[in-house]
Amino acid sequence: MKRHATLWGAVTLLAALPALAQDRGRTDGPEGSEYGKGGYEDLRGGRFSLEFNWGAAVNAEEPPLGAPEGPPLFLGLTASFWGDDWYQLDFSGSYVLDGGRLNLMVGPRFRTYGYPLSFHLGIRAGAIYMPEIGTRFGLSPIIGADVLVGRGDNLLLGLSYSPDIPLPIENDGENLSHRVFMSVGYRF
Repeated sequence: MKRHATLWGAVTLLAALPALAQDRGRTDGPEGSEYGKGGYEDLRGGRFSLEFNWGAAVNAEEPPLGAPEGPPLFLGLTASFWGDDWYQLDFSGSYVLDGGRLNLMVGPRFRTYGYPLSFHLGIRAGAIYMPEIGTRFGLSPIIGADVLVGRGDNLLLGLSYSPDIPLPIENDGENLSHRVFMSVGYRF
């Protein structure tokens, strides 16, 4: 009798094993047809981030007389919408202290899949206001690296380079500005 109880106990435990070994749900069918535990995972962190940027901003030539004078530094703020871990849409504003240049830009940024270190490349377009000239349309490519740290990977630390190119470009790129900067942000 004891052997029959052991046999039935083993059969019962073996029957339950497939339920315990279930993998993540499948996502190869039409939307909404997933079964099991579900196949989609939430992004690390959230869909939005806010970054404070600061660093060096070097103008290609001295600002003209009458333009604000200051150290070769800039301050900026970037708000981003994360479409996925590899794609962001940035809304950026920055102020260059030497010359009083103000940039208001929008554009995509693409990130590598590295974790926690990720490299990024993007381009922003928008308005560049220069006190001596006025407002111009401009481009600002960006290249750099950032690290996701902290609990839940919500804290962003980055290092980037971005030239500001107001169009049309004047003789020998006189109105260009080069920025090398660090950023600290939070993803929520």
